Amino acid sequence: MKKKLPFVIGITFIFYIFTFFGLQLLAKDKTFSELENRNLSAKPSFTMASLLDGTYGKAFETYIADQFPLRNQFISTKAYSELILQKKDNNGVYIGKDDYFLQNFDAPDLDLAARNATYINELAKEFKVYVGLAPTATKVLEDKLPNYATPYDEAFYISTFYNKLSNQVTKLDFLNTLSTHKDEYIYYKTDHHWTTLGAYYAYTEFCKSADLIALTLDDFKIEDVSDAFYGTLFSKGNFSFATPDTMQLFYPKQTEALEITYEATGKTSSSLYEYSHLDTKDKYSVFLDNNHPLIKIKTSIKNGRKLLVIKDSYANSFIPFLTQHYEEIQVLDLRLMNVPVATFAKEAGISEVLLLYNVQNFSVEPKLSLLLK
Repeated sequence: MKKKLPFVIGITFIFYIFTFFGLQLLAKDKTFSELENRNLSAKPSFTMASLLDGTYGKAFETYIADQFPLRNQFISTKAYSELILQKKDNNGVYIGKDDYFLQNFDAPDLDLAARNATYINELAKEFKVYVGLAPTATKVLEDKLPNYATPYDEAFYISTFYNKLSNQVTKLDFLNTLSTHKDEYIYYKTDHHWTTLGAYYAYTEFCKSADLIALTLDDFKIEDVSDAFYGTLFSKGNFSFATPDTMQLFYPKQTEALEITYEATGKTSSSLYEYSHLDTKDKYSVFLDNNHPLIKIKTSIKNGRKLLVIKDSYANSFIPFLTQHYEEIQVLDLRLMNVPVATFAKEAGISEVLLLYNVQNFSVEPKLSLLLK
């Protein structure tokens, strides 16, 4: 029996190897992973030059990893095992209490923060500048974190950064506002964004500082538009066992006519929402059709107030609330476009500038030197 054991093991191993390669050959390559919300690698083209310089081998290795048979099942098994073993985090995501996934926050570059504060202070000498660093669920819902989680303190970063801003800059206290409502559904469980309700509470905080009267929740018709939203943290951590989120849209009962222009493509719309995204994995893109370099929003309000929003994707669900108060809103994403901000704002007749980022994105923002141009 002992003599037969190596033989049986060898035959079993060969069987699985042939089965694996058979599946690899017969399976049709996938172009997109719904689980990870990203495009998958295609089979690389072979050339002798790419073979000799090593680029073909690296590309083929990536291709094999992305097209691995039963790949999603292996990913799910890995996530389950890390949950059982209480691994510190899975690809930067903590598995929290009450079905929340929470992103880790590594120690930020405080020198970068100091430089960015300098740029904003200079901008505030010419414009009315508001700065809103939105805390993530990692801070506001820190009671949901597992016991072994040790993210950098977002509150400390916000406080440190705000202290570097001059008195000419209006600092928005989103942390306190959101913490007051922490028992409400203000952050998605599977995504890093705040919910529309969370964005609403941030909007009320902005209105206090911008001399605006915020609409109340009763001023909106609130509609559930999806109960099957699996967000970025679900994809990043590959947690196939997640509970989906519900997504809501807030429609003002008293509407304003809107003209939205996506300047990079020339696309125009009368709606702040691109509903086609509700039929895709990336449902958060329903807000302002995802991220664009420059969006111009004109409303039917005639009060002369024009606002420039410099932002990350947290602002996408926040901006619709502002259309009740401004004649014109320009939305600039510096990650996608190099624009001399001060010059741009002056030429557009803009006097108010809002910088709105989630704190973790802002901590690595490298392009605020554009504010001075």
